Amino acid sequence: MIRRIGRRLIIAFLVTLAVACGAASPGPSEVVLAQPTDTPVTTPAERAPTPTLVATENPAASPTRPPARSSTIAPRPASQQAASEPLLDCTPHSLPQRTQRSLAVDPNDDDKIYIGVEQEGFFKTHDGGKTWQRAVTGIKAWDRTDGTGLCYEEFYSTIIDPDDPDHICIAMAGGPGTVSVTNTSAGNNGVYCSVDGAESWTQRVSPHMNTAVYSISADPEDFDVMYAGVNGGSCSNLPPVCDPDTYFNSVGSVYQTKDGGLTWSELNTLAARDVRVISVRVHPLDPHLIVAATFSKVTVQGGNAGNFEGSTQLGLIRSQDGGKTWSSSVNGMNDSPREQALLGLEISPRNRSRLYVTASSNTSYWSSDSGETFHPSRRMTAFVFDPFDSAGLHMLGSNGESIQESTDGGETWGMISATPGFVSFQSGVPTALVWSGNDPDKVFLSGPYATLYVSPDGGVTWSQLLSAERLPK
Repeated sequence: MIRRIGRRLIIAFLVTLAVACGAASPGPSEVVLAQPTDTPVTTPAERAPTPTLVATENPAASPTRPPARSSTIAPRPASQQAASEPLLDCTPHSLPQRTQRSLAVDPNDDDKIYIGVEQEGFFKTHDGGKTWQRAVTGIKAWDRTDGTGLCYEEFYSTIIDPDDPDHICIAMAGGPGTVSVTNTSAGNNGVYCSVDGAESWTQRVSPHMNTAVYSISADPEDFDVMYAGVNGGSCSNLPPVCDPDTYFNSVGSVYQTKDGGLTWSELNTLAARDVRVISVRVHPLDPHLIVAATFSKVTVQGGNAGNFEGSTQLGLIRSQDGGKTWSSSVNGMNDSPREQALLGLEISPRNRSRLYVTASSNTSYWSSDSGETFHPSRRMTAFVFDPFDSAGLHMLGSNGESIQESTDGGETWGMISATPGFVSFQSGVPTALVWSGNDPDKVFLSGPYATLYVSPDGGVTWSQLLSAERLPK
């Protein structure tokens, strides 16, 4: 560890020197990097303009263009698509980037990597990224207007059973809804599970369940016990699809299953209007400790971004009895709703009390008491705790333009390298960091445009494993 950190300090000094020299002598090809405080944050609650629908050949039979993507008719496989039905213009919600928050690596085999790419589908490699396969059998999707294939919703979370790595579950989300609500895309989303290494998938949702699932986490002792965090906002579709203030959650935005997703129950997690659970985690050392990062922004029907006015921010919610009772805390967070609306969460796998969260504005927070109180930190868009650090304090993160390292649980950060492939904040930021379960020096980083990198030396150097150009057709 000391040798690795020493090497990073040398690299960091060289990177800093190079940046300083570039600033002193800017050339005609110089790229100016935006700072994190200048970055407009794109969140799951703030969508880009809604994709349009193509008119059919029979105008009289064509439905009026809906204001929100999820207002269209229920999807069918391409072979069953009626000629009079509209198709989806497959434009990413989170422009200008397609988010890759669903990155996961087999805990027993670093060559097996899984990632979902918004609108493109789910992908896997079993040879460390040399070749990739599209792994979408059983996952519901829309037909594209350009006739080039299917259009998938956003992939937000992937978990792998450590006792059976072929058992994988993923979370997909669009607008809030249930499988029984017609004329929406809600029937496509929710939780999907595979028992054959992503060769095929089965949708695992209950009829009453809100299928806008942002995050899933499993009990470390029983993978069939899972928790799903959802978008608890109101239906964004206009009448007649949804009446005003139609909600699909009544007591909270977290569901629990005890049978691998066959049935789900809504947990009482301090329900408040439009609360979304962006990330939920069961602590690896204590299956009774469940923490979840929440985000609240009042939904506006018609697919608009909504607003913070009238919202109730819960910050971090936590259960210490396996989901039976919950408490919330914004203690130590900035008073601004934007600084209490969270977008990311990680807990230390080796330290029960340490966790790190990122807010929707320009702040991150660290906690040393399992989320009772928080302290401001430099904002990271992607971050991960080192599973090999016995103290549970070593972290890697990215603030956009650089890879940062912390040895004190996120209290302080220092640069160790430039973020690979980074151009500017307007082109997106890194979205996920995943540490190898086998190699203490290997780390994976995903970002916009289907980009995936691996570092063999703890974030000092990087090589690319996937790009939009390399996605299988």
